Amino acid sequence: MSKQKVSRCEKCDAYCCKHIAVHIDTPEDKKDCDNIRWYLLHQNVWVSIDFEDNWLLEFKTPCKHVTEDFKCSIYKNRPDICKKYPGDGELCEGETDEPSYKELFKDACEFDRYIKTYYLSSSNELT
Repeated sequence: MSKQKVSRCEKCDAYCCKHIAVHIDTPEDKKDCDNIRWYLLHQNVWVSIDFEDNWLLEFKTPCKHVTEDFKCSIYKNRPDICKKYPGDGELCEGETDEPSYKELFKDACEFDRYIKTYYLSSSNELT
């Protein structure tokens, strides 16, 4: 009796298919911060800072091709970004209990508190 290979995604709830995250520039001035505040005033939009200090804009919206049993209905024709996720030596969010970010902002108030704390407690200053 041979063992069947189990895909990493076999027991997953398709977490990676429920959001889109794109890199944004690190805010350097008040205008940049105001833009981030604007993002966070929208529903299902988060901003995070990962452990490499990258800033990410995240849209909490599921892929329209994920089925009720968390499978991809276009698996053979899925985009390359889906095929390559997670990268070599990386864990997907479903394989660890550790967060993928060091800061997470789910609304403008959380971001405002961070900015006030960060800039008041450091020598940084927004222009």
